[in-house]
Amino acid sequence: MISFKAPERYWNESDILSKSGALIAPLGRKALIIAGRNSLEAIQSSSFLTSLQTSEITYSIAVFSGKVTTTEIQTYSNIAAEKQVDVIIGIGGGKALDLSKAVADRLEVPVVAVPTIAATCASWAALSVLYDDLGRSSSYLLLKRSPTVVLADLRILAAAPKRYLASGIGDTLVKWYETVVNHNEEPEGLDIRIATQTAKLALERLKTHALQAYEAAGTGVITPAFKEAVDAVIVLAGLAGSAQGTTPRAGIAHAIHNSLTFIPQTSGTLHGEKVAFGLLAQVVLEGRGEDEIQELAALLHQLGLPLTLRELGIVEDPEPIATAIAKGVQLRKEAIQGLSFAVNEASLAQAILSADRWGQRIIQSAYVKH
Repeated sequence: MISFKAPERYWNESDILSKSGALIAPLGRKALIIAGRNSLEAIQSSSFLTSLQTSEITYSIAVFSGKVTTTEIQTYSNIAAEKQVDVIIGIGGGKALDLSKAVADRLEVPVVAVPTIAATCASWAALSVLYDDLGRSSSYLLLKRSPTVVLADLRILAAAPKRYLASGIGDTLVKWYETVVNHNEEPEGLDIRIATQTAKLALERLKTHALQAYEAAGTGVITPAFKEAVDAVIVLAGLAGSAQGTTPRAGIAHAIHNSLTFIPQTSGTLHGEKVAFGLLAQVVLEGRGEDEIQELAALLHQLGLPLTLRELGIVEDPEPIATAIAKGVQLRKEAIQGLSFAVNEASLAQAILSADRWGQRIIQSAYVKH
């Protein structure tokens, strides 16, 4: 059995938010907007709220507190229920969108995703990443459906700091590496093969366009490369996770990310930044060739993504830190058993240390060249 969860509509054009009222009205006329203060500021010049009013959509705004916990989901669900809304509109980055999706799922109303940064595929995915009160990774909440509508306003996304796009690119590059290691040629492995090919397309598009897109990011200029990168981060990465079947999957780089959230020093880094370091550790763990590791690490460095523990904020002795990170990695046993390389605490710790050394060499090499 394979299930697919994806949005019904995806718009990726400049100033789409000025037309949003007519696109949202068929879904509901009484909305709760969940958004952070910075995200609300980002859409101020978009005529978004005016468009809602023109389409006779009444709305309330609940400012997002920055946490996606079970308690916060209940709190915002209570707000939505009290106001008897029939549609949720999530505006912001991955956490604001994850919270909005979880609230909509609980109330069984449609949700509209309005990403203001292209840092993850959260505006597409039918899951929410949960954290505890200390900001540590807790679990994944599988949702009944993806957002019904995604409104990716390229003008707003192009004005966002380039660090966010780089994070999204890192989080998207990892999709192929995480999926292909679980490759399954058996009939029941069709979900993995679909995900692998979609993730491969994302990888290819980003290898071609990522650096040019990164240069354009933050300038407000919408280039063809920037649009390609946004589509890869939101659509292709989202599609890669849309096909779900019975094949166990070992998402190694994301598992390393989850463990890193328990290291307080990494709290200032973004999701995709921690995932990028996890990716470097994964390709080392797999035993990929030095040329391939070098090429990938160089690309990550050019995107300003962290390649070392120090860049993640960890300045202590790396060996005990690597051991602690490895100990915190959680992967399903049945997924690990299907891999062609060993994954255990010892091999993970060594891969993390080796990735850290790779990063140091790449950084030093780039410094010498300049």
